[in-house]
Amino acid sequence: MNLNETLTQFLLAFLVTCVAVYFLMNVWHLSKRECDTDFEGFAGPAKGAGVPDCLRTSQEASDLYTLFSSKGNTTEEGPDDLRELALLLSKMACLKKDIMSPSGIVEATRYQAYSTAHDIEPVAETAARCLAKTIPPRDLDIILDKWEKRSKELIRRLCTSFKISDSNLKKADLLLKNLMTDISDVAKSQCLKGDVEIAGKKGPRDTEPYTPPELFELQEYKGYY
Repeated sequence: MNLNETLTQFLLAFLVTCVAVYFLMNVWHLSKRECDTDFEGFAGPAKGAGVPDCLRTSQEASDLYTLFSSKGNTTEEGPDDLRELALLLSKMACLKKDIMSPSGIVEATRYQAYSTAHDIEPVAETAARCLAKTIPPRDLDIILDKWEKRSKELIRRLCTSFKISDSNLKKADLLLKNLMTDISDVAKSQCLKGDVEIAGKKGPRDTEPYTPPELFELQEYKGYY
């Protein structure tokens, strides 16, 4: 074997090695990127981990749903009522997840569907206003109040459909009470406190009436129209 053939084989082996190393490095970087993308933190993913969504954010929501889903349905309306309760519990848990997230981004609630039966506005909009500190206390109270009233109504209907005992009914009421207390405390502490920011600029929390300065000099009109 002459020197040229040896050199050719060496270069060919070197080229194959470089290609193999390049391929392996690309595979490693791709797998690392996918792992970083799928990382959801300690709270877990918003969807896909179970029912309701944002399962790990609220133990009360999970226990309340399991109380009914583990029983057998006996009415035609039962499955639809259970699906609505799951949606409602998902919204509460995902709202908590979004407003407590250090990222300050509306993520978990954007997957939740709007329902006229228990929503004042899309829950993602509520989360956005909370994060911006622009939601008035009255609006937040109305939203939470409607969620609580609809949840109580669904629980009563589900107790009939799934033949829930009186002791389990009391347990469901207690779980809902603790859930609403938790969501309300978190929402009011995160949404109603702190500086308001709109597009990165400080602004008012509520709209206020404006009176031009020149009107303050006018006296009360006591004549006839």
